[in-house]
Amino acid sequence: MKVRAFMLMLLLSLSCSGVWAAEADIQKALPSLSEAEYQELLGGVIVDGSTIGGGSILPYVVPGTEAAKRAAQAQNAEGGFSIAAVSYIPYGPKLKAMDMKTRQLAIFNKIRAISTQEGLTYISWRAGNKPKVLIEKSSYMEDDKNLNNLLPDPIATTFPYSLQNYVYQRDSSFGGNRYLHTYTNTDEEIFVEIKNISSMRVLGIFTAVKKEQLTISMATYQMEDGLLLMALTTIKDRDPKVSVLGITVDHPSAFKRRITALQNWFVDQLATIEN
Repeated sequence: MKVRAFMLMLLLSLSCSGVWAAEADIQKALPSLSEAEYQELLGGVIVDGSTIGGGSILPYVVPGTEAAKRAAQAQNAEGGFSIAAVSYIPYGPKLKAMDMKTRQLAIFNKIRAISTQEGLTYISWRAGNKPKVLIEKSSYMEDDKNLNNLLPDPIATTFPYSLQNYVYQRDSSFGGNRYLHTYTNTDEEIFVEIKNISSMRVLGIFTAVKKEQLTISMATYQMEDGLLLMALTTIKDRDPKVSVLGITVDHPSAFKRRITALQNWFVDQLATIEN
């Protein structure tokens, strides 16, 4: 009994040490969050902020990163609004065992596997706050216009520090649209900017977001025991809510739900490495 009690105490101690180490990592990377937000991150909760009403998005990105640079630009921009969100993903055993370079390449290939977004669901306000398919089609394009030659997900064998790809996605809210994905990477950070290169229409009726008005960015940041996943959405020269022909589009709500869906998708993607 004494041996069993000792082993239980040892396991509990190791578990607590792991949590403390993870919290210290997060606090170092994101020094401006509140204690409550640190605990939410450790509990798997996505925390976020917006520039609406004078709020700040800077606490939700790691200082000195490309994500922080873009967030600062968005924070100071006039017209439109931005939303930032961050989540913490602990490494599984396989990711934990990798060295940083190997892990970075594995993460990069998972974040580029956009075909796996097909069938992705989100909580839809229009559907009565119930799950609804968000992305119906997701594929790479050969160029920025040709939809007759869609390409499979590429797999990189070496980690690139810069890269561009054209992507076609059809979703349940805005129909079919074309995007430019631009990667700006470092040994610690993978940063992808996603910009619409076609106008986004609601129900095919009216333009909700004009060409190049929307920027969605996702970034990963490697730490000792886990990964920070940051997301940033910026809509230029557009009010948060738009109403045309009796149809109201709440942009912050719509894109916050979209960010949440993408972050949950990426968590599932990383989990496939462990299988």
